[in-house]
Amino acid sequence: MKLRTRLLWLFVPPLLLVLSLVYFAAQGMLLARLDKQDERLLVAEAERLRALLGNSFERDANRLRQWAQAIPGAVPSAFPLDAATLGRSGFDFILYYASGEQRVSWRPLDLAALERPAGAPALNLQALHDGVAEQLARLLQPQDVAPPAQLLAVLRVPLILVAVDTARSGDRASGVLLAGTFLDSKRIAMLQQQLGGELTWLPSATEQQRPVLQAELMSIGNRQVVDARHQSIDLLFQDSLGEPQLRLQLTRERHLYLEGEQQLNVFLGVTGGLIGLAWLLIYLALDVTLLRRIARLHQELLAIGPAAAGRRLTDDGRDELGKLAREANRALDRLEQSEARDRAILDAMEDGYFELDEQARIESVNPAFCRLLGYPAAEVIGRTVASLQEDQQASSVTEPAFAETEPGAPLSARLRRADGSIGHFETQISRRHNAAGRLIGYRGILHDVSEHVLHQQQLFDLAYQDALTGLANRKAFHEDLARHLHGDALPLALIFLDLDRFKQVNDRFGHDVGDALLVCMAERLCNALRQPAKAYRLGGDEFTVIVPNTEFQAAAALAQRLLKVLGEPVSVRGLSIDFVTPSIGLALAPAHASEVDALVKAADQAMYQAKRQRGRVCVYQPAE
Repeated sequence: MKLRTRLLWLFVPPLLLVLSLVYFAAQGMLLARLDKQDERLLVAEAERLRALLGNSFERDANRLRQWAQAIPGAVPSAFPLDAATLGRSGFDFILYYASGEQRVSWRPLDLAALERPAGAPALNLQALHDGVAEQLARLLQPQDVAPPAQLLAVLRVPLILVAVDTARSGDRASGVLLAGTFLDSKRIAMLQQQLGGELTWLPSATEQQRPVLQAELMSIGNRQVVDARHQSIDLLFQDSLGEPQLRLQLTRERHLYLEGEQQLNVFLGVTGGLIGLAWLLIYLALDVTLLRRIARLHQELLAIGPAAAGRRLTDDGRDELGKLAREANRALDRLEQSEARDRAILDAMEDGYFELDEQARIESVNPAFCRLLGYPAAEVIGRTVASLQEDQQASSVTEPAFAETEPGAPLSARLRRADGSIGHFETQISRRHNAAGRLIGYRGILHDVSEHVLHQQQLFDLAYQDALTGLANRKAFHEDLARHLHGDALPLALIFLDLDRFKQVNDRFGHDVGDALLVCMAERLCNALRQPAKAYRLGGDEFTVIVPNTEFQAAAALAQRLLKVLGEPVSVRGLSIDFVTPSIGLALAPAHASEVDALVKAADQAMYQAKRQRGRVCVYQPAE
């Protein structure tokens, strides 16, 4: 992450923390207090609703009482009431009850306009009349006394019931006059308009919802939060016998809470905007005074390299960044001096120096490396050392070989020079690590040991090669024969050859002609052989041939071919020599012998048997 982005995000946690603290503090203090005020206002509205209903009950009772007093004569004689009289009374029905006798008059009802709780079954007029009669009988059953004004549920339809005693001075008949008014949609709408809330009729309260030890006909329940915007409270109604009837739920908006929440959001938005503006101003100030300078220092550092020696940081401020730039310039001075010293040492070295990456690819070389191999530096950089080897399949200077070699241990390799020649080199590899200790590559010294290897090869040739003919000598013969007999070269054929009348060549023509004859015979012998057969000169005019992994028939055929090839006339220094013939002895392992000395003796005996007759091939015959 860039420093500029990091500084931007550095202010995010404090900003979020401040806004969160303000929000939760406001939630816990301001909004909680406003919610309490909303609750008190809701309870006050519930009290006002109860007072309105109480006043309605009292008005209906007074109206019924006045209506009863205005009737001429006894009240029972007024029944049945005509429609005009009942309509002027303002009640939906009026019932006279005395000593179990009922007289009732109903005015026409609009059942669709009656207020009912949600989910209540459909109404019919007869069921409603029966329900009213049942409720009134239940209330008047204990005694024929007018019950108090109350709200009843008749088939879950709210009904305001008022009653008065009809006894007047001089009347012999007394009873109870009851009148009821059903609450319809119009009356509920008037109440809602007065309260500024929504009224909903619900079924009677459960035991958990009813206030404890509440003896009033109308009681107020507990406030409930409906959702984030609304709250409700129940007005619980019970009849004069203490039985629950209906619940009237008053639902209002949480005005103070919502307004406080809105103001809080505005405050948080303004606060966040101001903090963000301050954050932006601080960032711009940091960008001008700090970030741009850091970016310029970064670009200048990137531009400093081998191709731009002498370049330095240009920040000369007197603050920490300026001090940092000056210290970096001093460090660059010391680094360039050190690199110049190291480069001078490497350029003066006679041995090659190279540096490799993790995959053993060449990263840099000194002039001696290029001089030893003949390649320009641009041609070898990027290549692997293994690609310079004569045999890349069996490379000893690969990355795994470097990883497994102890630091400072020498490695030998045959490298191909630019002119195609092969040189023998020895290198010492050490590992390169970064400041964190991670392997980043290798470095090594390349030493040309070609002359030393050539000298060793010459010494080896002197020890194992015949100086005159170039064939392997007696020492090489015995070592190779022992290796084949104890290896996997069986069956093996051993051929001994001796030149007949060779002494006459030396005596007649001199030793120079004899030596030339031996060289010619050696060339014929080598040309007549196929791999893996190998020829040796044991000394004088004695030659041998080892033929590993061959059967008798093939060995015998080879011996006959050699007899023919070596028996042909030889022209040496203008002389034609046709009297020299080979005598050949053949022995097989393990058929004739399994040990070196025994097999040599067997082949030698076969050869001497052939010399007795001259120009023949004899196979060893064990003594019976």
